[in-house]
Amino acid sequence: MNTLLLKSVGEIASESPEKIEIFKKYNIDFCCGGNKTLKEACEESGIDATLIAGEFNAVSEYGGGKNKNYIFSRKANDWNVDFLIDYIVNIHHTFLRVRLPEAEEYTEKINRVHGERHPEIIKIRGLFLKMYQALTVHLDKEEKEFFPLIKNMKASEIQKEINDAERDHEYVGHILKEMHALSSGYSVPKDACASYSHTYGLLRDIADDIMIHVHLENNILFKKI
Repeated sequence: MNTLLLKSVGEIASESPEKIEIFKKYNIDFCCGGNKTLKEACEESGIDATLIAGEFNAVSEYGGGKNKNYIFSRKANDWNVDFLIDYIVNIHHTFLRVRLPEAEEYTEKINRVHGERHPEIIKIRGLFLKMYQALTVHLDKEEKEFFPLIKNMKASEIQKEINDAERDHEYVGHILKEMHALSSGYSVPKDACASYSHTYGLLRDIADDIMIHVHLENNILFKKI
């Protein structure tokens, strides 16, 4: 128990991706805040660490097997750096480049139709646009500058890029937390239409993918290099 509490949440997520669902359940940041120990993370969130540990014990090793992200996150520890980078770009960058424009269209639509009755949508739309802009710049920089530096092992320049990337991740992480709080965990209101439900589903999927994406970079890729 004590050993577990002193492990970082990022390390736990890397070694046992099936436990990520428990982190998400209690809104514990395992990606941007992955360097904090489990004890620190629980104390900051006001959560009983023994409760978390008990749920960890109840989760089987392959408890996250239904989610392909967990399966590949487990394997990522054994991948070489080049393969891991290609996976991040081909899977997670591609996902965001497809889903972000779709979510932009739908958040605009429900903002126009439901914004008067649900003012939180206006705030969520504003936050989403900030995140969309930041991620577009971030993805381009990683693909055109940062990842080629890593593959070419230009060590003198890599640490600065890692620091910049971690700051970008933290910025997006703060936005995701605000959106999650404003939407009450993407709970669809009773008077919601199909577009409203679809929008919240999109935002939830984007948030889930970003968390795994950032986890792969902060807790696995950056540690490897």
